[in-house]
Amino acid sequence: MRKDAFPSLQDSARYIKGVGPKKALLLEELGIRTALDLLNHFPFRIEDFSKVVQMDEVHPGDEVTVQGRVVSASFVGSQRGRALRVTVTDGRGLLHLVWYNMPYMHRDFTPGRPVVASGRAEWRRGGLEMAHPLWRVPGETATRGPIIPVYHSAAGLTSQTIQKIVKSALEIYGPLLRPSVPPAVLEKHGFSLEGQAYRDIHDPPSAVAWQTARRTMAFREMLYLQIALLTMRRDAEAAPGPGAFRDFERPQAFVSGLPFVLTSAQERAISDVRADLCGVKAMNRLLQGDVGSGKTVVAMYSLLAGVGNGFQGAFLAPTEILAEQHVKTFEELGRDLARVGFLSGASGNAERRQVLEGVRQGDIQVLIGTHAMLGPEVEWRRLGVVVTDEQHRFGVKQRLVLPGSAPVAPHVLVMSATPIPRSLALTLYGDLDISVMDVMPPGRIPAKTVVLDGRGRQVAYRKVCEEVAAGRQAYVVCPLIREGATGRKAAELVREELEQGALRGLRLGLIHGDLPRREVEQTMAAFLRQDIQVLVSTTVVEVGIDAPNAAVMVVEDADSFGLATLHQLRGRVGRGKDQSFCFLIASAGTESGRERLKAMETLSDGFSVAEADLEQRGPGQFFGTQQHGLPEIKVSDLQLTLDVVSRAREEARSVLAALEAPDPDAALVNLVSAVKTRFGDLFSYGRSR
Repeated sequence: MRKDAFPSLQDSARYIKGVGPKKALLLEELGIRTALDLLNHFPFRIEDFSKVVQMDEVHPGDEVTVQGRVVSASFVGSQRGRALRVTVTDGRGLLHLVWYNMPYMHRDFTPGRPVVASGRAEWRRGGLEMAHPLWRVPGETATRGPIIPVYHSAAGLTSQTIQKIVKSALEIYGPLLRPSVPPAVLEKHGFSLEGQAYRDIHDPPSAVAWQTARRTMAFREMLYLQIALLTMRRDAEAAPGPGAFRDFERPQAFVSGLPFVLTSAQERAISDVRADLCGVKAMNRLLQGDVGSGKTVVAMYSLLAGVGNGFQGAFLAPTEILAEQHVKTFEELGRDLARVGFLSGASGNAERRQVLEGVRQGDIQVLIGTHAMLGPEVEWRRLGVVVTDEQHRFGVKQRLVLPGSAPVAPHVLVMSATPIPRSLALTLYGDLDISVMDVMPPGRIPAKTVVLDGRGRQVAYRKVCEEVAAGRQAYVVCPLIREGATGRKAAELVREELEQGALRGLRLGLIHGDLPRREVEQTMAAFLRQDIQVLVSTTVVEVGIDAPNAAVMVVEDADSFGLATLHQLRGRVGRGKDQSFCFLIASAGTESGRERLKAMETLSDGFSVAEADLEQRGPGQFFGTQQHGLPEIKVSDLQLTLDVVSRAREEARSVLAALEAPDPDAALVNLVSAVKTRFGDLFSYGRSR
């Protein structure tokens, strides 16, 4: 806080005690710019130093706290650089504490010094190790507490530092927090009041109090999301639509001319879409189906129906390559049934001017492109149908931009290949009707999936070499971009290792989210041309690239990912006529991780995988920013259970119904006001009409 100023939740984080200009920049990397942002940066787990486990009872994969004395401290070599390895014992067993590239810590661990350490135990170098554990000297609980929250951090900014900053911020800014959810609502469901939840989640007196605070915050965030989505649905239903479509000759001609027979799922989806298009209200439908289930055919049917009824169509894709693939599909299957244009950020000035003029005059009937289509310079003559592919790459607000630019609400179809259990899809896409495509076209050969541990890596890379020698290609996916404190595989390092080792002599490429979009697009294009034989990446390849020649997918540290994500990655191979392979390599020593992955060897359809993921890990992962596109929601780090989801949805319905009363309760009005502040005014977001 600035001197001589009254504190405000909108104060810059740089003025909070312990921050300053340098740490403020690091906090910005975590999306923290204000005091309120800091208080809403919730810890994703806790270290409970009050519960100590005997070392001879620790198993690989366990998250535990141990207490003992230092036996020795020495340096060992590793692929990640010089590692400090501290051996401790409690008289019943041995355990090694490991820090990479932090040699200065050697002086903290003299033989005989008592230590309490908390972290994840893994079997490495012939013994149990904890990489970068939280640690302290027994007796320090008065200053650090037996329950220590753990925060997502950034390079140069540790969780412990964030904890101190948050604790300081709570003292000054905590009293300024104004509850948004009526206390009666929270009490009805057995949750804490918001002020207490903030204190207990950041400075927990016990593990039970922290869990209750997490559930409270998860409920609040889900309630916000549900109010927002249900409001959007009401807004969409109230807006004037393009009117009922009557002419379906053009899309029917498209279907009749296809060189294959539609699956029953495609027929059901087209039937749903046609019913929507014949209605008075604008269509707002989610088309959910596995990779390769034929969603693009349904999209083309919708767009051609719009053209046949005198409207233009927009087909929005997350990447230039995917957009270009859709253009190619229109050229191959559309048979001149529509005049198609293409627009991306890479379009040249002359080409761009020509396309924009064609859209403005109506000469272009279907425009296919990327985020470039969302710019204000794109003026439609008569937009009637909007299709968004892989909608989670855009988010709710972005997909409202195109509909908001039209004088009447166009029909909207959003497509997603992310498998989500129907019970959660109804909540996650509360503003949309849902069609599910659960039947695959005949002839596709499922990828053969094999789960390996670190010792079996050579099996996977031998197969990569065999397939490349036969003229095919492969992917290698890693959880991290570059090495960090977790010990997980990093794409940059793995590429170097493979080029010098198992894949020496092959042509390798690298893509990840930190690279410029244009460089990523160029590398993907080179992979499609087969100039690159093996593509090393993070999960950026999850969508947006269709390479029929790719026959092998290798996922390093596969236990870092949810099963639904692994299924998406597996869908990148097996798109050609040859048998494909997917190797899931679990972290060494994580028996529990390997067992969880084993389900992937027998499950082949996305919805079965999603149900297994829901059963194993809970619903929290499905509500990350990758899904709904509302980055303020952070429930993936909170304890989200199905009962919290259902309670929030029912409560949101009750809130919106109560607001229709002549004199609505002021507390409910304040709640909806908080939702508008969080997400923007969704009653009118993107609506220029």
